[in-house]
Amino acid sequence: MSLLIIDAMNLVRRVHEANLLPDGEEKLANTIHSSLASFRRALKTHNPTHAVAVFDHGGRTWKHDLYPDYQANRKPMPTLLRDGLVTIKLELQNLGLHWIAIEGIEADDAIATLTGKWCQTRTDPVIILSTDKDFLQLLSAQVGIYDHFKGIWRDEAYVQEKFGVKPSQMGDLLALMGDAADGIPGVNKIGCKTAAGLLRIDGHLERVISNSDKVAGQVGIQLRKGIEMARLSRKLVSFKTDEPLGLTWKMLAQGC
Repeated sequence: MSLLIIDAMNLVRRVHEANLLPDGEEKLANTIHSSLASFRRALKTHNPTHAVAVFDHGGRTWKHDLYPDYQANRKPMPTLLRDGLVTIKLELQNLGLHWIAIEGIEADDAIATLTGKWCQTRTDPVIILSTDKDFLQLLSAQVGIYDHFKGIWRDEAYVQEKFGVKPSQMGDLLALMGDAADGIPGVNKIGCKTAAGLLRIDGHLERVISNSDKVAGQVGIQLRKGIEMARLSRKLVSFKTDEPLGLTWKMLAQGC
């Protein structure tokens, strides 16, 4: 048995942005066609017993309530692409791939919720298909992250090489360095390498904060100034996993 969770908007947006045609009906048609081909390929590649595509619902989420500038600089989805999602979702149903979009939370939250619930009761693997680095926090012996476009697993060795930390430290790393794409502030002037170095010494964010008075130079100054933002950012890169999704495993079973 296995559960395949597809970060649907990550897949669709990547396909759409790779298409160099000008925005219009032809580009939309190509996006729909290529996206559906990718969904089919994912199912064929991983051959899961259970699968689901998770979309963002859109609109405000709990993260906007926590930090009004969250994703403030993100470009809105093109209207044509938004309309095309209706077609994609309909075709996914025809493929036998269940999809969800939950109001008030992000797709990331729903994916983390599904992963947690599966792992609580089963030892079978979970595959998260996404290029979103936030999911690297969920990596474990049971949970794998698959880059569908490069055809590679983003495993612990990948995280160590790319970010210089363990998967369990990724949330703390993102809290320190921030994420401009999502408008997560992090600590001013602390980048990935500096954040990773601090975490290799102290292990986790709260210990970095408690030892900030021992950090010399500009890094120490910025760290001490940015304690509040670091803690806020840590919340923003976390997952909300207590919202009901309205699913049963039977609904996600392939071939049913």
